[in-house]
Formats: sequence, structure tokens, C-alpha cells
Amino acid sequence: MAGQNDINNLRSAFAIPDSVVIVAARTLVPPKPTIATAQPGYNIDQTDSRDQALYASALGTPVYSDITFQSGSYSTNTPGVNKSFGPLTYQAVLITVSQAKKIIKTEIQGRDGTVKEYIGMDDYQVAINGILTGANGHYPIEDVTALKAMLDAPIAIEVACTFLNSLGIHSLVVDSYTLEQKEGGYSYQTFSLSCISDIPQELNLLNI
Repeated sequence: MAGQNDINNLRSAFAIPDSVVIVAARTLVPPKPTIATAQPGYNIDQTDSRDQALYASALGTPVYSDITFQSGSYSTNTPGVNKSFGPLTYQAVLITVSQAKKIIKTEIQGRDGTVKEYIGMDDYQVAINGILTGANGHYPIEDVTALKAMLDAPIAIEVACTFLNSLGIHSLVVDSYTLEQKEGGYSYQTFSLSCISDIPQELNLLNI
């Protein structure tokens, strides 16, 4: 606490009358609380809870998610001739999913805006971008041929993919695709698939 001489000097320097009581600021400011230091013996969970890799790629890197197009078959326009494809699994893929809502908008004369009538959800739009790799100096012709056989199939294709299946997507129809050449990239083939989700429909036949 400030001494009496300090208080008297303060009164003289600032011409503070004796009627004003001067209280040392130290008595008004509470002491800062001390922060307890960490004590040894705390139990910190050291368990590794990260997702486990599915397997290692050809380069030895962990693969956490892939996509498998299940095998399928279909009849061609030639009687007695059937074609089949798959299964095909791709590791190096990036998938984008979008979905629109089906909404009917009705304009009413004399009113701003429109009246919205919610109908339901539209199909999922799924974009799949991937790459097929071959040995150095070798074009992956067999992988490209197998992919093309699947793309030519005029049927819905079942897919096994953690990302898609978690969204309720288990079957896709390929709407369009792109196979692009890259300058200086002979030993690999990029592909882009534009797909639409499909939900199998069951028909119940009565009175048979």
C-alpha cells in the first residue's frame, strides 16, 4: 500500500483537497488467479481412432475409398448373343454428387413471387473422374477395353462404394462419358463419367 508521504505528495502535486479520500489502487484490483500447472499422471487417450485403409495401392500408398462396378450382362439385338462386363474396381477416382428437388412453381396474378408445391427429390447426378495407369511406356489397352465394355451396357450398373452407398446410391446409369488424351501421358488414360442414380422397381403381378 502507498505510504502517507506518497499520498501527501500526490495531493500537493495535483492540488487535491483533504475532503477527497485517496485509496491505493492496489486495494481495488483483485489479484490475478494463478493458473494451475499441469500435473503428471493425467490419462490422455492415445488410441489411434483414424479410419483404417482398405488396402495398399500398386505404389504402396493407402487406399481409403474406391469404387467397384459390379458385373452384369445384357442381351444384344442379335438373337442369342449376350454380352457381359466387370467387375471393375478403380482406386484413383474423385466423385461428385449433386441432387435437385422437384418443385412446381405456380404464378398467381397480383401476388409477388410464386407458390411452391414440393413434389420430391430428383435423381442424383454423379460425376466420376478417374485414371487408368499402365506400366511405363505401355498404354493400358486392356483396362480401357474393359471400361468401354461396361460403358456400352444399356442397363443400370450396381456399384459398391462407401461414399455413394452412404448416400443411398447403389445403382448408376451412365449418361455420357469422356476419354481424353493427355500430351506426354501415353502410359495412362483419364476418364470422366456422367451418371444418374437408379432405383430398381419391383412389379407385383396379380391374378396370374
